[in-house]
Amino acid sequence: MSAPADLPQPVANRLIDMAQSSVFAQVVTLMRALMVAPQRWTLIILPIGSVVVITAIAIGQVRLNDWQGALYDALQQHDLAGFMHQIGVFLIIVSALLALVVAQTWLTEVGKVRLRGWLTRDLLDEWLRPKRAYLFAFAGEIGVNPDQRIHEDARHLSELSVNLGNGLLQSSLLLVSFVSVLWMLSSEVVFSWSGRDFTIPGYMVWCAIAYAAIGSWLAWLVGRPLIALNAEHYAREAEFRVALVRVVERAEAIVLYQGESDERASLDVKFDATQSITRKIAGGLARLTWITSGHGWLAIIAPFVIASPGYFSGKLSLGSLMITVGAFNQVQSSLRWFVDNFSSIADWRATLLRVVSMREALRAIDTLHATEDRIAFSEHEAEDIVLDHVEAYLPGSLVERATLEEAHVTLKPGDHVLVAGEVAAGKTTFFLALAGLWPWGSGTIRLPPRADLMFLPQRPYLPAGTLRNAIVYPADIAAFKDEAIGVALKRVGLGDMIGELDRDATWDKFLSLDQQQLLGFARVLLHGPKWVFLDDALGALDPAKRQDLISVFDHELAGATVVSTGRNPDDGFYTRTLHLRRYARQERVPAA
Repeated sequence: MSAPADLPQPVANRLIDMAQSSVFAQVVTLMRALMVAPQRWTLIILPIGSVVVITAIAIGQVRLNDWQGALYDALQQHDLAGFMHQIGVFLIIVSALLALVVAQTWLTEVGKVRLRGWLTRDLLDEWLRPKRAYLFAFAGEIGVNPDQRIHEDARHLSELSVNLGNGLLQSSLLLVSFVSVLWMLSSEVVFSWSGRDFTIPGYMVWCAIAYAAIGSWLAWLVGRPLIALNAEHYAREAEFRVALVRVVERAEAIVLYQGESDERASLDVKFDATQSITRKIAGGLARLTWITSGHGWLAIIAPFVIASPGYFSGKLSLGSLMITVGAFNQVQSSLRWFVDNFSSIADWRATLLRVVSMREALRAIDTLHATEDRIAFSEHEAEDIVLDHVEAYLPGSLVERATLEEAHVTLKPGDHVLVAGEVAAGKTTFFLALAGLWPWGSGTIRLPPRADLMFLPQRPYLPAGTLRNAIVYPADIAAFKDEAIGVALKRVGLGDMIGELDRDATWDKFLSLDQQQLLGFARVLLHGPKWVFLDDALGALDPAKRQDLISVFDHELAGATVVSTGRNPDDGFYTRTLHLRRYARQERVPAA
């Protein structure tokens, strides 16, 4: 079903603002949520540990670069003792760096797991608040495929965030560590001009900054379209995956109708859309590779060329030259971190937007279609249901609506009420309105406390797991004894399933529709509600079986009120009939 109108302006504006906001604003949104999460201390301590370890690695890298100069000087001087000493120093430095790198790897991987754990649970908490999962489907494009955002996007964002965060931190620390080294060595790069020697303060530093800046600017210029392409890619992949799942779930009907070729054509359309975006991304990455790889290859020779005046003037020894080249490479490598990681940054930016926009849309769901009229709901302690001028907008329309011809209705305990109407009169929509899931319309609905109510749709929800869990849902499995469950199963004609109470299965696929409806009715028997709402929930049963089940309300559940949509069976069970009519708002419906 589609929403009764487009995304409401307050929600739409909020999401547009989110799409246009800075990365900083989106990160702040997640950080605010993190600061109130129970796992916040773990997610704070892990980055602090990473900072300590990465800082130690940066110090070790500086020491390793100094060692390289000492080694080359020993080689230049043919100093065997010095050479062997430097080999020993090397083993000590590398041993320490190895231990630190292992620690960093552990912190990185644990950080990914913990961050994903928090982010996924946070999205699940927002998504599965009362009624949100249902209403979110009417939030426009952002409400499509929430499973993709919760599962794949949350995982991808967590991994990219940790990897990019650690990489940026390490590059920043190495930059700070080696800039001072490179600045001092710049004084040994001597230039001659008109018979005079001179040096340029920080010459090697400025060259490294210029080299990295040019590469970063070119990477941004060429790679910027990848941000939008990655976001579009995730959406198209999700649509293709959902289409595949739909074919799997409806395989029996598809084969019976010999609809394989039609389904194949439909899948081809969605897959072609995915392939089209993938090809565009491939082209963008190829163009970006010209910049990143070319920049990287030139970095091999660039520091030697830049520092060559100092070496050939005799001011720089071979060891000092190698220290200078090493420091230059570290500085420009740190500065070109943006170049090397631009495709990942584009991917992270797109994923961040998808996750944050979903979270913001869920938090704004209460204002969904806020400009449309809404049915007024209330609970009261009185033992009755009051329906006053109730009409519900039909899905996808602001004009078509379903209305009760009876303007004022009071339902008393023990009533058996049929809500009748022509085909497509909106009976299911009216059922959902009574349950509070479809708020768009007008009038007033007053209900007893929700704990006394039970709603049974045409196809009851049967969670995967044991049969016992499917029957007692949503109660805990310990709430009912095996004897009570067995009695309920026998009463509805499923006594042969008593021995399968502890069997795990996907019951909504394993059982036929009539068995599912019988199981749903067994659930009603167990819970014993005072008010039972049925949306043609026994329509798959033969008349004799249906008559046997509704006799429950004359015996085991005597006194319970039954409100059912569907066909009039003319069996004397219903004591009252309400009439539902579909009409356009320009028409007038006479009050009863």
